[in-house]
Amino acid sequence: MLKIHHLVLSRSERIVWLAEEMGLRYELVRHLRDPQTFRAPPSLRAVTPLAKAPVIEDDGIVVEESSVICDYLLDRHGDHGLRPAPGTAARRQYDYWMASAESTLMYPVLIDLLSVLTQSDAPGLQAFAMGEYDTMLAHVERTLAGGDYLVDNRFSAADVMVYYTLAMAAGTAIPFPTHAPLDRYPQVRAYLARLEQRPAWQRTAKACAA
Repeated sequence: MLKIHHLVLSRSERIVWLAEEMGLRYELVRHLRDPQTFRAPPSLRAVTPLAKAPVIEDDGIVVEESSVICDYLLDRHGDHGLRPAPGTAARRQYDYWMASAESTLMYPVLIDLLSVLTQSDAPGLQAFAMGEYDTMLAHVERTLAGGDYLVDNRFSAADVMVYYTLAMAAGTAIPFPTHAPLDRYPQVRAYLARLEQRPAWQRTAKACAA
């Protein structure tokens, strides 16, 4: 059976959500962070030397990294309408959002959170993060002006990937405040609320609760 290793308060929620959307049978293995260091426990390091989540085990195969796991599950168990066909314009957009969720879109979130967690007072760094937030959020806002979802106006695994990044920015995915100016982006706020109404997301939120 598919085994999903979930580190509480981490990106591994994405994989649980995708499995729920696909209707897969899986075993959820929860790992709790160290309350002092917020680092992963030794139990996760026993699965992967980097002790990072998400990570899955499937018939003896260990797969890591969010987007890689998404592709693995969709390849192995069928697309379930969650990924556009190869060679299409929609697939190119899908690939773009899958990659940007952990790169371009995540960039200002990580800068901001590190500033908050370290209690650093670096006005220049915070100003840079705010500029990047506006660039990123405006791009998502414009994309959503054309429909309810990011790719071809259909829910896809790209929405699963991007949701968690935006939820981190909103401060709802992790217990730390951010400076993301989401109040200026009504389409993004509506998008997050829309995704959170999905039954599979609600089952995931319950299963992955801290």
